[in-house]
Amino acid sequence: MTDTTPITSIPLHDFTGHVSRQSHAMAGATIAASAAQAVSLGRACMAISLAEGGASRTTKDISEQITGMDRIVSSLLDWCDRDATTIAAFVALRESGQELEGQMLLCQAPAEISRLSLEAANTLQVFRTQVSEKVQDDLEMALTLLAGTARAAMLLLDSNLRIWPDPDLLAKFEPVRVGLEQEINKLSPAARIRSQSA
Repeated sequence: MTDTTPITSIPLHDFTGHVSRQSHAMAGATIAASAAQAVSLGRACMAISLAEGGASRTTKDISEQITGMDRIVSSLLDWCDRDATTIAAFVALRESGQELEGQMLLCQAPAEISRLSLEAANTLQVFRTQVSEKVQDDLEMALTLLAGTARAAMLLLDSNLRIWPDPDLLAKFEPVRVGLEQEINKLSPAARIRSQSA
């Protein structure tokens, strides 16, 4: 992989190998890639349900939601690529006397990854009543994955604020972190697929 190759353009096997061999932990890119996979799974459940005609809402409404999920996947992949090169950007900003700007960038990425995960998770929660029985369990798995990526990205933001307790960073991002945590706690992924009596 060259410095100019977007990390999302390489095979998954190479992506995981690249992450494992770095001298810094690529938490943001890893979370974003995981979230994109989870959104894709949820999007498939929606499209399958639509194709089977089991959804009671109009085709137009569901098609618009599916388009929204496509947008979220694209945004998450973009954040994955951006985060993969953010450390180098941060070093360059720090060396030019703009360390706070670099820190802002490293806080913005996990905040946005968490927000996008939440947006997709909330879409799937609303879609529960529409999902085909064929893929209803898969939708729950996608929702569980998204709850996890939303929380992981929020924790990455919290970690950055611990490392850099700058008043300007805290003033901007601590309210964001609190809001994300509140929204994450509203999610209701299934604890089990079978009922307790099964």
